[in-house]
Amino acid sequence: MFEAFAQGALLGFGVAVPFGPLNILILTYALKSLKNSLAVGFGAMSADILYLVLLLFGLLTFLDNGIFKQILAIGGFVFLTYMALMMLRAKTKDLNLNEKDVKTIQENVFKSFIKGFSLNLLNPFVIAFWLSVSLLFSHNDYHEFMLLGLFVAILLWVCSLGFLVAKFSKFFSHKVIFYINVISAFIIEYFALSLLYKVFVSL
Repeated sequence: MFEAFAQGALLGFGVAVPFGPLNILILTYALKSLKNSLAVGFGAMSADILYLVLLLFGLLTFLDNGIFKQILAIGGFVFLTYMALMMLRAKTKDLNLNEKDVKTIQENVFKSFIKGFSLNLLNPFVIAFWLSVSLLFSHNDYHEFMLLGLFVAILLWVCSLGFLVAKFSKFFSHKVIFYINVISAFIIEYFALSLLYKVFVSL
């Protein structure tokens, strides 16, 4: 049982730790608000849980087809591009405010949750991940412990990243936060374009 839990935890960290658009978004939000950062992470996990439920009812395999992945890829591209533009627009506007005002600017927590949820929901590679995980589960006698380890690892990473960045956010100057958001926006747009490339070009 412990071995299955450990395998699931390793898989969870392997998926969560690499910096993709979700981690970039969590990091950016944590610079201003820990609760919004956590809301993004919990939203993404909720999408994972939804796909897991679909998998358990045998629906995820049905959704794993070329046309559906292309629809998701287009939706994911539009959503990521929208986030990148809003990130640039918000920080440009914040330049005219003092540091105290910037700290008080907070997005609705539910809106942050929806962003995290949509980010994972519109990613066809999340479906591919859960399909792959289902194969691993089928070859493990203690798959429930493996699943538990996977979600514990993802939850730990989401919370740890948000807490660490929020705790040391005071060391980030107004200008540094601006540049971090600009760089993050371009990274997110890179992932948006990469999503289209992998689905439509790199077959």
